[in-house]
Amino acid sequence: MKLIRILSDRVQIRSDYKEFDDVRINDLISVSDGDVELVTMVNALTDTDAEDEPEIDDNDYIMERGSVKMLECSIIGTVKDGSFEKAVDRYPTMRVEAHRIGREEFVSMLKKYMDGFYIGDYTAYGIPAYVDGNKFFQRHSCVVGNTGAGKSETVAKILEQVSKLPGANVIVFDIHGEYRNLSYARNISVGKEKPFPIWMFGFSDMISNILKIKEESATVAMTALRKCYYKVCPNGKENKPIYFSYVEFVKLMKFLDEQMIGTGEVYKSGEKAGQEKVTKGDYNGKLTNVVNLLVDKMADSKYRFLFEDMPQKYLYDFVAEIMNNDVPVKNIDLSEIPHDVAIPIIGVITKLVYEIQRTYPVSEVHPVTLVCDEAHVYIPNDFQLSASQRRMVEIFEDIAKEGRKFGTTLFVASQRPSGLNKTIMAQCANFIVGKMNNENDKAMIKGMMPDGSESVIDETAMFQPGDVFVIGDAVPIPMKIHVGLAKERPQSRTIAFWDRWRDEKFLDFAKATTRYITG
Repeated sequence: MKLIRILSDRVQIRSDYKEFDDVRINDLISVSDGDVELVTMVNALTDTDAEDEPEIDDNDYIMERGSVKMLECSIIGTVKDGSFEKAVDRYPTMRVEAHRIGREEFVSMLKKYMDGFYIGDYTAYGIPAYVDGNKFFQRHSCVVGNTGAGKSETVAKILEQVSKLPGANVIVFDIHGEYRNLSYARNISVGKEKPFPIWMFGFSDMISNILKIKEESATVAMTALRKCYYKVCPNGKENKPIYFSYVEFVKLMKFLDEQMIGTGEVYKSGEKAGQEKVTKGDYNGKLTNVVNLLVDKMADSKYRFLFEDMPQKYLYDFVAEIMNNDVPVKNIDLSEIPHDVAIPIIGVITKLVYEIQRTYPVSEVHPVTLVCDEAHVYIPNDFQLSASQRRMVEIFEDIAKEGRKFGTTLFVASQRPSGLNKTIMAQCANFIVGKMNNENDKAMIKGMMPDGSESVIDETAMFQPGDVFVIGDAVPIPMKIHVGLAKERPQSRTIAFWDRWRDEKFLDFAKATTRYITG
């Protein structure tokens, strides 16, 4: 063996010895001078004829040269007192020896990292891989990968491990209903089973996110809306969930739209003799479109769950249901409601949880983690967001930056990491990376990786479903892991197109069209 160079993040070795004949990509190589031992991972292998290498001096090798093997290795840590450490305080001298780390040596290196929760097996050595639960949930974490890479299976595996803890408190935002049947989770199905009264959005978000009225372009309507809101809700706060009657609210708006005001004069003759003269009110005829919108939204069956007349106590019951840790996992199932409402509901629940957590003194905080499935949909990296959308994203950004102080952290899952909010990604200390092909997504993840870990991301393009790299504070070593299947797996809602097409079946479009029209 001949060591060519040691850099701060990698080692290059050339050898014509047989010792590296069986080395593969991602194998671990120990490089030691007897005092300092580096642990490196093979990133590239080259085997060339010696005579084709003019830069190699004839005196470099004692043995006869048939071929030259070159190993490019990234430094991933050191071995101190027999245990693996990520930190590299010192580097070896040029007088080193290198060898492939075998299974027994690997087990010995990681013997102190067998605590935490089991996620799967290291594929190179076939031994269990454990994740430090404190470091994984104390600081925000992220799981990314293509559709079909196994993100949901990975989340289910982690939720299953969490469910074994009697005091665990995890809230899942489940857009597709994949986790609705987990026996250890309380499934809160928003919609027909669980109303979400419109007053729980607060006045501002109700107007912008549900009714879709742009405040900046509807100043007259907004003045009337506020006037009616404070009439039916005298103690109202525009950004807080305070109960009011939506029906009475609409009645007042309709009244203003049709209001006629007496002038104080009376007709002296004709059919109206003796009657007071009237004129149109300030809002007469100016609110017709808004009133129609308010009425149509309430009449649409898809949004009926928003208009259940629930009292203020409902808020307390709802918060207790999603935050009480009598069961370890609460699954907010949003799969049965329209997408345009599901997203604002996620924002409202997140804000409720975070603001309530902030009210506790540090000594009384019971930590909660928000699992954000399909996070790129509602926590986007988009500078064209509306003011209301921006407010929702800021809630997640606040949690990413300050949430740990108040016992609130995020575990985000996404198939499009390049579309995820950069502030949140930058605050994640742990990444679970599955198969990824998109170059923009890979570049985004590489930019978040600690030194020495970026090179492994390109390899994910060759992964099978369930293969991941777990990189960050919570794992000792960034190596490929095959995630073990959970006993209770997520329910994929993927439709088997080919199998359904194979069946000869005639569809009743008249009934479907009627359902659409009647809404």
